[in-house]
Amino acid sequence: MWKTVLKAKSPLKRKSALKGESPATKSSKSTKMPESQLLILFLAIVQMESAGDLNARNGSAVGPAQIQPAVVKDIQSWGHQASLKDRSTLDGSFRLFVLYTDRWVARHKLPDTPQTRANIWRHGPNSQYALKGESSKYALKVESMVKDPSLGWAHPNSRKWLADRGKRDLRR
Repeated sequence: MWKTVLKAKSPLKRKSALKGESPATKSSKSTKMPESQLLILFLAIVQMESAGDLNARNGSAVGPAQIQPAVVKDIQSWGHQASLKDRSTLDGSFRLFVLYTDRWVARHKLPDTPQTRANIWRHGPNSQYALKGESSKYALKVESMVKDPSLGWAHPNSRKWLADRGKRDLRR
């Protein structure tokens, strides 16, 4: 009797394998976005959030990516070194952005796309936009900026930061 019950449950495990997702590989299904694409996505978000202003402040959100203290606290709780001062630099903000969005893309097994990361950043990791893949005006605007090969929309400080990272030709 027990063997029959176990056999009845085993097709459910194989069902995901039929769709091309074995239980072992399901979490690694989404491929990580390359750093070059993450850098451009980050610059688009910086442009949307603060127009490239390193000293931007809106309530408790600070810096070029307008990072809330709760984001820093979350990242610290995951065992990463982070401080509130990281929010005020492009390097620090980029690191926080990547850690935060990487975590939620992986945890919710979401597709790793600019739209998904923009939705997580703007609306939160548990929002309908992030979880259901719904488009928001914010994400669509960010996505259109990412697709613009000129980077003419980026603030001069952002373009200089990008060049200083040795990533001048990110589009190839």
